[in-house]
Formats: sequence, C-alpha cells, structure tokens
Amino acid sequence: MISPTSTPRDTASLYHAASASAFPALFAVGVTTAACASLIVVGVAATMGGLDLTIAVALGQLCLLITPLIATRLVGRNAHALGLARGPWIYGLAALLIGVSAWYINVRLVALFDVGDARVLEQLIDHWPLGLMIATLALFPAVCEEVLFRGALLRGLATRFHAPVAIGLSALTFSAYHLNLVQLIPTFTLGLVFGLIALRAGSSLPTMLAHFVNNSIALLIARGELPMLANREGTGWFDRHPALTLAGATALTTTGIAIAMVAPRALARAEPRGELA
Repeated sequence: MISPTSTPRDTASLYHAASASAFPALFAVGVTTAACASLIVVGVAATMGGLDLTIAVALGQLCLLITPLIATRLVGRNAHALGLARGPWIYGLAALLIGVSAWYINVRLVALFDVGDARVLEQLIDHWPLGLMIATLALFPAVCEEVLFRGALLRGLATRFHAPVAIGLSALTFSAYHLNLVQLIPTFTLGLVFGLIALRAGSSLPTMLAHFVNNSIALLIARGELPMLANREGTGWFDRHPALTLAGATALTTTGIAIAMVAPRALARAEPRGELA
C-alpha cells in the first residue's frame, strides 16, 4: 500500500528493504563480478611476481574493497551505498553473540556432512605469525568481504527483490566466491545470518564485527592458541563436552538472530543519489 506522502521510488525502497543510496541490482552484480575478477588477477600476479603468499592474499582482499569504493565515486553514490553507516547499537550486540558462537555450529556441520579436508588450511595458518594470520584471514576479510557482499551486492539486490530472496542470493554468491567445499556450508549459513543483520541494521558494520570475531576464534582454535578450550589432541573443554558446547553455541547464535529480528529496523535513508550513465 502506498502512503499518501510516499513517492513510488520511496515505497519501493522500503518494500525491498534497501535505502535510496543503494546501487541498482544489475550494477551491484557487475561491481561484485569485477571485484572478484580483480581479486583473482591481482592475487595471481602477486604470486607469480614472487610476493609472499600473505601479501598476495591481502592485496586480493583489498580488491574487494577498492572496486566498490571506486564504483561509488563513478556513479555519484556515497558510503551508504556500501552499508558504511552507523546502525542501531543493538545490532552490534546481536552480531557479537553470533560471532562468538556460529563458528562452532559450522564446525559441527562440516564434520557432519564430511564435505572436505581442512588440513591444507591448517598447514597454512600454522606457519604464519599470529598477528599476520589474524590480519590477513580475519580482519581483511571482515572489512573487505562485508563491504562487497553485504554492502554493495545485498543492498543492490534488495532494490529489485524481496529481502529473503536478496539475502539468499547474496549468501549463495558469498559461498561460491570461496571456491572451497570445506567452507561451502559455513559461508552460506553465515551469509544468510549476516544478510539479515545488514539489511535490518541498514549497515554492514555489525556484520564486520561478527565476521571478524567468527574468523578470529575459528583461526585461534585451529591453530591451537586456546588449548584449554579445544586442541588437536581432543583434550580441551569443547572437545570433552561437545553436546554442551553445541547447545551453548546454538543458544547464543539463536539469541543473536532473535535480537536482530525483533530490534527496530533502521529506516531507509534518502541520501543524495547519483545517476547511472
């Protein structure tokens, strides 16, 4: 139903859960494709050029951030098109609860479906300095991937599709981007949850927090930095009490999702729009 004080464009933005600053859906898909392609080209070029793998990974990740930033300048959008705006604080709490717990649920899902072998990743992170590992595999992905997938892509899709469809499509794209069977299920489930939070909060900042915390804890556990909780010998608390740990993780993740569902949704913004040539 159209309000007497709403323009058709405003109503469509509210109905599809995207603010007026978002990229058009097709343009958002193009930006995402260009960003992923530039990641591959830059990563391969850096590796062939003899740069350390950590530098190659970091440079590739930066492409996911730089490409949409360039796109905003080209079409006269501002940072809101990428979800770079303050959202209600309650979504930060929801994101934190999900970040500290969803990683364990996904570990159990991967083990349940036996979709692949994570030993290659374990060998990789074992040889990187701790700070460099967290920066390269937790901080950079949290910022760069959220700007692209929950900022440009999700918000753009939400201008054309209903919110659940936009969230599902962006989660599928996020999952496919990783090109790894081991990460297929975790990235899809996280993509769904992060998409929900990003749209309702009107911001990708809470999902950056969730993404960073999720990756950091998973990496620290995999590396054996928290042996009292979990280790490869299976003597940590999580290892000895898997059912209780799963119940606690599920409760925290469910609480985070519930908070995001019931918290007041950020109103669609009406920032200045640029025109696409």
